[in-house]
Amino acid sequence: MHGPVRFVPPLILDAASRPRAARWRDAVLTLLLWAGWCYLLAAAVGALWVPPFVQRLLPVAPPAHPWDVVHVAVLCVAIATFICTLMLLRVIVERRRYAGEDRRRAFPRPDDAAIAEDFGVAAAALPGWRSARRLAIHHDAAGQVIRMETGEPVRR
Repeated sequence: MHGPVRFVPPLILDAASRPRAARWRDAVLTLLLWAGWCYLLAAAVGALWVPPFVQRLLPVAPPAHPWDVVHVAVLCVAIATFICTLMLLRVIVERRRYAGEDRRRAFPRPDDAAIAEDFGVAAAALPGWRSARRLAIHHDAAGQVIRMETGEPVRR
């Protein structure tokens, strides 16, 4: 054997576990979306602050009739309603499909001996520490447990 295997919970996402291309793609997409959001925010602030600012930032002509604006607004509301309906349908389908089951990926739970060996403490003390109402863990700069204190909660 090569010694104890350190317990690392797989529920924590390690960025290095994803391919480099996927990380770059996500970073570029995030940057583009933030840039678009800032561009639209600048246009909105400029429309309220200095009206000629918007004509230079967004070169558009005013609509010929106010109903054109209403048609665009109704289209936006229809698209938002469609997306919300899809999201709601997905939630309903997944609730019926999984029926309250835990969908998270299961991982092998370490036993008390592995935890005790990993932290350098006595395995027999772990159940007592779990049942303690108050547990203070003292560790050194390297993260190794130095001592534990258990007891009743502090009375105020």
